[in-house]
Amino acid sequence: MLRQAFPAPPDAIETHMSWVFLTGDRAYKLKKPVTTPFLDHSTLAARRLDCHAELRLNQRLAPGVYLRTVPLTVGSDGNLALDQPGRTVDWLVVMRRLPDGSLLQWQLTHDVRTPSAREIEQLIAHLVSFYRSSAGEPMSPDRYRNHLLGVLRLDRAELLRPERALDGEEIADLVTYLEELLIGAPVLGPRSAHVVDGHGDLRPEHIVVRPEPLVIDRITADRRLRLVDPAYDLALLAVECEHLGVPSVGDDMLAAYRTEADDALPPSVDALYRCLRATTRARLSLAHLGDGDRDAAKWLDRTDSYLAIAGRHLRRYHEEAVAGSDVDRSGADRSAIELE
Repeated sequence: MLRQAFPAPPDAIETHMSWVFLTGDRAYKLKKPVTTPFLDHSTLAARRLDCHAELRLNQRLAPGVYLRTVPLTVGSDGNLALDQPGRTVDWLVVMRRLPDGSLLQWQLTHDVRTPSAREIEQLIAHLVSFYRSSAGEPMSPDRYRNHLLGVLRLDRAELLRPERALDGEEIADLVTYLEELLIGAPVLGPRSAHVVDGHGDLRPEHIVVRPEPLVIDRITADRRLRLVDPAYDLALLAVECEHLGVPSVGDDMLAAYRTEADDALPPSVDALYRCLRATTRARLSLAHLGDGDRDAAKWLDRTDSYLAIAGRHLRRYHEEAVAGSDVDRSGADRSAIELE
């Protein structure tokens, strides 16, 4: 019935939080009426506000992509329509449809050439320009640690739910030790001054590198998730590239970031950020099991993949931090945590 509201029969793509309808040269995003710890889309008013926020917040990173918002209405004949007289039952974001295969994720998973050094430099320059123009949100070291701890404790709650078919003991070891590191690691203190209102969900499926760099789907529902050290934003991108089997792309992007931003990012911080990001991605993958998704094996495999990535970077953290004397050596024996 909803398909009849579009100018032509659309293709539909379901994401965790939305439905995206593709037709002609346009994409229409409809928010799901869901509630999570970081958003509440249960009301029409909330979904309308989020549509307007998405339009506004994505202009700088994706100029020309986010076009307008439109109401979904029910006319006197009982039919659904877009932007027509009638009772408004929902709101959608209208976007310029990006060419098939333009997203970095498609390129990395369909065996086409990976981005060139020049394309990576252009993307990172686009992102660094955005970060520099974004409102700074410098935090005290304690507030920054608590900010990261809040996300990690959500990860713990989901990953350790008794009904999940996971090795709870190993995951509890990982998360407990990450909590100890966040509370005690001196390397994180200086990073609190880098926090900006960033992207928050920087993944290959949100990035176009050619013919010009574009970044879509900036987090809108909760500003707290956008308050990031740019290196933490890019750590997620690196984790996703590793998950897709092309870790060199993420490594090259972080190297380009260090140069473009003139950021002497300690390798131990990079490793800790990637470990944290991978742990959160494991939690979000596992959460799909509560959505009624029938392909449980897929989400469990993804969860295991992210946990393995987290384990690798935890070990790398110790290698880098102990070598650089920026971690308490008394914790070095914990680096043997295995999640592969």
